[in-house]
Amino acid sequence: MALLYDVNFLSTSQLVLLGWGERGERAGQARLKRLHDGGYMDRFRPLSERGSAEWNYRLSSPGWSALRRRGMAPSERTYVPAALTSISYTEHDLQLAALVLRVAREAAGPRGGGLIDRMPFTLMGPRSGRIDSAARGEGERSPAAQPPRGTRLHPEGSRRGYLEPDATLIGGSGENRWAVLIEYDRTERPHKQIDRLRRYDDWLLEGWRESPFARHSIPPSVIFLTAREQPLRRLIETADQTFSAWQGNDHAGPREGTHPARQRVVFTSRERVLAGDWRMQRTPSLPPALREDPGICSARSLVYELPSLFATDGRPAG
Repeated sequence: MALLYDVNFLSTSQLVLLGWGERGERAGQARLKRLHDGGYMDRFRPLSERGSAEWNYRLSSPGWSALRRRGMAPSERTYVPAALTSISYTEHDLQLAALVLRVAREAAGPRGGGLIDRMPFTLMGPRSGRIDSAARGEGERSPAAQPPRGTRLHPEGSRRGYLEPDATLIGGSGENRWAVLIEYDRTERPHKQIDRLRRYDDWLLEGWRESPFARHSIPPSVIFLTAREQPLRRLIETADQTFSAWQGNDHAGPREGTHPARQRVVFTSRERVLAGDWRMQRTPSLPPALREDPGICSARSLVYELPSLFATDGRPAG
């Protein structure tokens, strides 16, 4: 119920997989019915021309109150379930959950039982994973979060502001913790992501060093997912025109410096992930104005296979 609150919506099959595993369908469905009949969850499903679609669930107000009474609420914010005007508003969360659970299943291996107890990473939804720019402050920092002496930060056209990743996956343990933030864009309108890209440009330059992520062994990575393959290229080109923040020593120029967002943000599509294709792309390492041909955006490719990284408790290459 706490996870359901955090990620907004989950389907019957997703909840059964999380709570009871692949062989616990009957027990899981019975428990979900009890929670719904007891008023702890709301459920709904789209109309289907053939047969019945599965139920989709969200936490109800009484469910939220029950979590708070038991000290299990992941947030102290007031929770009021929004009116459901269209099933399309839930598809974003359900599709993203399917991708995250795919990573978790592959990383956890074939062992039985509920996936929520076997996931080799901590899953945070948009509520508990929200990053408030006003909450920055000094704290414990790993060596990775401490820039070399003499480093100067150049925000350029980036913008400070809050971030609300659709999902945050934190892997590793102890001093070897690391995080992947996921943004899922179904709009197919890259210009609507410009402000978000600017905020990530600033955060990857400086903000993460003044947050709980500063204790991690490497800087966080960000994955931008498109629903289909077709708009992926335009989103990368938009990011290439947007990312401008850089860091370098006192006498370095932007050509000699490092552009963190161009190193730490990768792009892929939902279609690729569902096909088991973990090839992702990054923007060119330098902004257009610093390249010989500013009009050409040659994206860089890399393999970022999340299930293997989480399964081995490994640390992604910097």
